[in-house]
Amino acid sequence: YQPVSYKLDGRMGTREELRELINTCRGYGVRVYIDAVLNHFTGAGNDMNQHRNPNGCVKWGNKTSSASIERQSPFYTHAYTYQYNPNTGKAPSNEFPGAAIGPEDFHCDRVLGSWSDLFIMNNGWLVGLSDLDTSRDNVRERQAAYLVDMLSIGASGFRIDAAKHMSPEDISAIMKKVQKKMGGKLPDDFFVWLEVLTGGEAGVIWQGPSWYGTMFENILKSDLGSDSEVNKIKMWDGLYPKEPFNNPTVSRHRVVIQNDDHDQQNPGSSSRDMAGAGCVLVKNCPASDHRNFEIRLFANPNGAQNNDNDWPIRFILSSYYHTHGDLGIPDGKSSCDLCTVTCTSCRKSVPYVKAHEPMACAYAGSGYTHTHRDIAVINAMRSWMHLAPVSGASLGIGHCG
Repeated sequence: YQPVSYKLDGRMGTREELRELINTCRGYGVRVYIDAVLNHFTGAGNDMNQHRNPNGCVKWGNKTSSASIERQSPFYTHAYTYQYNPNTGKAPSNEFPGAAIGPEDFHCDRVLGSWSDLFIMNNGWLVGLSDLDTSRDNVRERQAAYLVDMLSIGASGFRIDAAKHMSPEDISAIMKKVQKKMGGKLPDDFFVWLEVLTGGEAGVIWQGPSWYGTMFENILKSDLGSDSEVNKIKMWDGLYPKEPFNNPTVSRHRVVIQNDDHDQQNPGSSSRDMAGAGCVLVKNCPASDHRNFEIRLFANPNGAQNNDNDWPIRFILSSYYHTHGDLGIPDGKSSCDLCTVTCTSCRKSVPYVKAHEPMACAYAGSGYTHTHRDIAVINAMRSWMHLAPVSGASLGIGHCG
């Protein structure tokens, strides 16, 4: 979540490998929606310069991106650097050539110190992350091109990270540019959902006529031109299941719900409170409880008034059981086996674990959680869609309990 370019190239692979993955999924009838970070770039001080803290006692070296060294682009921030840029001879500034983003494309460096002041919410630097000025047309244009690039290789839509830290006008303007680049109409299978994680500031952000309430729908209608296009821009309900979204002026067709989400997986992550109405599987939630919450998501979600028509998009999360504080991706690139220098301090090794396992069962307690392979959850989903139940044997998981 600290991007340094808009290149589709990094630890997970190359652009062509991503295209191949997406089109393989499409061949099996599976759509791919990509997590897009538009609010910010990497944190101040996480760049290719040499750094030290203000009193000069602690120094740290340069950072690199997750792409292989021959495919990386340089990137620079203005913080914790006390020398001129050796390449330009100029004072440190925010420069991201891999995204065609420069020093004037960011908000002034200010602390995000208020969750009820909409100006600070939009312009503040979230936990020190370099906050993009998405009111600038060139920034909007570059971000729209980035989204369309992902659509061009087969993606069907996006989750927009940290959306509550962007103004509704900015997001709508970016979507308008995407629509124009796609020929004047968003694709039929397209939708985005905006991460608007709310707590006590919910009333300010998206209840009633506020930012992401009626005001946002009106802006979208003006920019995108029709209700069908507006309905493709959805809100993720971070208040579910404790206090499900209830704004009668906003269609529930534009609201997405789920039980636990990926931001809750690590210790200390996400302040989202489910208050006993949901739980995070990998944080000591009993499998039986989690299964029941997932079933309820489809059978009788909290706050549902018309289960057939409320919240047409509902997510379940398949995650990974991390152990011993080792929180790396299980792709083998966080394995201590790769260490060649000073390896005694490497204690949080994460070996390679293959994600696709035809015989895998849900809720196994180790490895991938495979929640989507639980027959009770599958049949709850099918019932919600008015489809007949199926047996585990017919899906190749008859051996699972």
